[in-house]
Amino acid sequence: MWISFHSYKGGTGKTNISGNLACYLVSKGYKVGLVDTDFSGPGIHALFSLNTKKTLVDYVQNKAALEDIVHKRGEGELYIIPSYATEEDIVSFSKDPAQAKEKLQALLRDFQTRYNPDHIIFDCSPGLNRSSLLIMGTTEISIIVCTLDKQDIRGTYVISGVAQRLRSRPRILFNKLPKNKYEASKKTLEELSRKLGLEPIGVILYDEAMAGAWSRKIMVHAYPNSEYSKQIAQLWERINQSTGSP
Repeated sequence: MWISFHSYKGGTGKTNISGNLACYLVSKGYKVGLVDTDFSGPGIHALFSLNTKKTLVDYVQNKAALEDIVHKRGEGELYIIPSYATEEDIVSFSKDPAQAKEKLQALLRDFQTRYNPDHIIFDCSPGLNRSSLLIMGTTEISIIVCTLDKQDIRGTYVISGVAQRLRSRPRILFNKLPKNKYEASKKTLEELSRKLGLEPIGVILYDEAMAGAWSRKIMVHAYPNSEYSKQIAQLWERINQSTGSP
């Protein structure tokens, strides 16, 4: 399964969710690819403390081959393609969006053939941009990570509208919701999902251990019994239910 995580703005927690979900799946015996397509503010390399010399940016500029940018992480079957910050996006390095899509698909076909991952997870750039929309149109399930910040909600509404015009049906995941407000907020979140035109795929509650990790630890490894880690496992169950996977 190919899964992409999106957001309207930075700081919603999508990189931590992407990285922890990837590691959770590896712990369950899956081969997983984790691809950072956030050229504006990549975070996967920092989350995993990767010493990157060549990244996805080099690949799309024809400065590196696939084997130069794939980093096998740990003892499990996790294969990471990181990025580094640049002013451009994936589409900008090609003549047009069609060429960019073709190049990305060629990369993923090659990646699939060489490493045979069961799942590929994409950490996409925030905002309404060509790169994020390109990935959204490529994956089987796309998830917009949203907080209850007003600006974030308004931006998510815009992304939802564009996604629907492109015949994509992303889900919405609410993140960092205070635990003491969850029960009282259930109906509000359901109504908000309807107004946004997005299928809800769950809520991840604010977790003190997660906040204290400062995006420097993989929670499912460092704190496997934490509430955050349990919620990552629950998210995977909901993704399966949403897609009808066994």
